[in-house]
Amino acid sequence: MGTTTRTRRGGPVPFRYFEPAKRRATQYEEVTVHVQWAPENYAAQGWFNRDARGRGAWSDDSTELRARSWWDYRDPTQEWFRPFVTRQAAVGDAVAHAIDGALRADAFAGFTEGWKELLASHYAAYRYPEYGLFLCFSHAQREALSDVVASPLMFQGLEKDRHAQDIALYGMELENAIDGFSDASCKASWMESPIWQPTRRWVELLLAERDWGEIDLAINLVFEPLVAALFVRELILRGAPHHGDPVTPIIAGGTEADRAHRVETTAAFVGFLIEQAPENRDTIQGWIEKWAPGAVAACQAFEPLFSLPEHPPAPFAPSFARVTDEWRTQLEAIGLSVPEARTA
Repeated sequence: MGTTTRTRRGGPVPFRYFEPAKRRATQYEEVTVHVQWAPENYAAQGWFNRDARGRGAWSDDSTELRARSWWDYRDPTQEWFRPFVTRQAAVGDAVAHAIDGALRADAFAGFTEGWKELLASHYAAYRYPEYGLFLCFSHAQREALSDVVASPLMFQGLEKDRHAQDIALYGMELENAIDGFSDASCKASWMESPIWQPTRRWVELLLAERDWGEIDLAINLVFEPLVAALFVRELILRGAPHHGDPVTPIIAGGTEADRAHRVETTAAFVGFLIEQAPENRDTIQGWIEKWAPGAVAACQAFEPLFSLPEHPPAPFAPSFARVTDEWRTQLEAIGLSVPEARTA
């Protein structure tokens, strides 16, 4: 346990192997802080688990970010494995109930033809960037320089994997529920369609990135508030009801709930980084400048999807403006800024 007592003459003496953020350690801290020992905390003998090149479990050169102590970070959501699984299970239950209810009500029969095509060729294709970001987080959580920093990255990676699986499984449900429906074209869309090539390029470039801090913040400060918000919320979540679809918003809503959850954790992490080492602000701002152009290009490539013939949900321009306005607000709230030329 993080806080316990031992007895000596004169009474119990508190013993702690970490300093809790508040007066008493929380359950989150008890099961998270210092799970992995390092020479900076309790591995006084040095790394006892090195790879063939002699590298320890973690290395300071894995990121440009700096901190006095990576163990001082605390996830504001206080999430550890059990509450994470509970939250994810609730999303899965909601999706299952929505599909069962739609089947009983024959709700899938009300989907417009254009919407069915969008789901088959484009919403189905969104599982590829989600899985690509899962792979990015798989590297980032391995290299992150403390257990309290790595845990949110691990959980977000698992969320991305769940999103990809939700979309794939939903496609199978639609094939059973709608005559002639098939998402077999979605891989070709991802590999060849001009609508997806900027997104594909962005994800594949990030897959080649090795700085775990850059991976995390490029996703959460650039991709999620721009590309994910525009496609999942503005196109899918807002558009589905206009096309007779009451089911897809439940799946997209689960994705959006995860994204909102990570806005909070990312803001806290950026605040922690700047407090620990003020020079981190310039590093993070540089990453935003680096990754924003590709994300804006990915958003602009989605414009044809906002022009379905039956009851379009909204023109592209106001949807994109809403997303970029929120992006600016999110960054300014944590002391960062939007590259102005990138939102035109």
